[in-house]
Amino acid sequence: MPEPLKVAVAGAGMISWYHLVGWRSLGERVRLVAVCDPDTVRAAKRAEEFSIPSVYRDADAMFAEEKIDALDVISPRQTHAGWVDAAALHGIDVLCQKPMTPTLAESEALVRRVTGKSRLMAHENWRFRPWYRE
Repeated sequence: MPEPLKVAVAGAGMISWYHLVGWRSLGERVRLVAVCDPDTVRAAKRAEEFSIPSVYRDADAMFAEEKIDALDVISPRQTHAGWVDAAALHGIDVLCQKPMTPTLAESEALVRRVTGKSRLMAHENWRFRPWYRE
C-alpha cells in the first residue's frame, strides 16, 4: 500500500468539520497532520475531535515544521489566495474552497502563479447537482 497522503487543514471554522469527516472517510489513504487557524482554541478543538497531532496559528510555522502533501483551504474567503500562494511556494498541492478569489481575473492570475509549483483544485460542492448546473 502506498504511503498515506499527509493533509493539513487551513481553517477550523464550522465547515472544517465536514471536510475533516470527508478526509477521515478515506481511511488509511490519508493522514491528517495539522490544523492551522488564528484561533488556536478552535483549532485545538478540531484537532482533538479528529485526532490530528499538530495545531498552528501561523502558516509559516506549519510549513516549516510539517511534511504536507496537500492543503485543504477552508479559511475565510479573503485569505484563500494567500494560502494557495504559500502552499505553492512549498510545492504543496491545494484543494481550495470556493471562491478562490473575489474575481475571475484574480483567480486566473492565481492559477498562473502556482502552475508548475503545485496542483490546485477549487472545491465546489454543488458542481454536479443538476439544479446548480442549470
